[in-house]
Amino acid sequence: MRALARRSILTLLVVTPALLVSPGAAAEGVVLDRIVAVVNDDIILSSDLDLWMMYDDRVLAELAQLQSQKASEDQMVRKLDELQPVALDELVARRLMLAQAPNFQISATETEVDAYLQNLARNAGLGGIPELKRAVEESLRYGTWAQYRAKLHDDIIIYKLLGMLLNVAVSDQQVLDRYRQLSKGEEARMKVRRLAFQAADDPAERDAQLKLAKAVVRRLAQGEEVEAIADELGQAGELEELTRSSVSRPIGERLFAATAGDVVGPLESGQGFLVFVVDEVISSDLLGFEEAKEPLREQIYEEVRTKAEADLREQLRSRAHVDIRL
Repeated sequence: MRALARRSILTLLVVTPALLVSPGAAAEGVVLDRIVAVVNDDIILSSDLDLWMMYDDRVLAELAQLQSQKASEDQMVRKLDELQPVALDELVARRLMLAQAPNFQISATETEVDAYLQNLARNAGLGGIPELKRAVEESLRYGTWAQYRAKLHDDIIIYKLLGMLLNVAVSDQQVLDRYRQLSKGEEARMKVRRLAFQAADDPAERDAQLKLAKAVVRRLAQGEEVEAIADELGQAGELEELTRSSVSRPIGERLFAATAGDVVGPLESGQGFLVFVVDEVISSDLLGFEEAKEPLREQIYEEVRTKAEADLREQLRSRAHVDIRL
């Protein structure tokens, strides 16, 4: 549940709760609450929205930016008015997802909520749940302790639901394609001499060519000159410059992990086997593929997951009766 606990309570923006209540409503003392949305058979009250806006990441980010600019209270209130529709859309999406949970027998136990709270307390450097409870109540920006627990209870259910419904996976090819896209004009390059051992589909011929390629690798490792061996094989063995995108992924992973002087191979290709002698590695400011692939995989995963979640929200909303009365 690391994704659900991105922020420690000690580093959250402190927002004056009074800002989340309309000054006009407080002064008039007439309208205590009102319906701001109907979601199927569920209703969302203005007080529900006010409470949610204390938790909504986007609202907090916008207010933090305003605070850093020394905004006045009036400016903060106007910004909150602007953010209400966005926050309400998020709250509607949460209600729709929570409504789906029983269909998949998804729930959250008090034990799970306590474990989540314990983790939050530990991440915040607090001694345990009692200290966390005291910090929440003293902060004046999480509602009551019961409301805070209820929000985390819902978070757990939504986390489980998304984990079940969003089947997100990132292939090696997607990672390589992204790397190639980012590295155009910046790819690490190397100069190599290539020896090819061509073989047809006949298994005996392929075995013979593989055996020959392995023998050549041993000779190169013992110090024989690649030019002499190339001449013996009737091949040019000339220097050529390669980039990762100019070779297949399996060959690129092996070849671009090598350094100058290395012998790489035999590597299987569509026409047989290849042996490379690395003459020079031309460095680049770009991270090597091996270094970059896991960060890229995480980046792509987040992008794919975000889109999948947005699609799910859109599907749920399109099938629901949602009446916004803000």
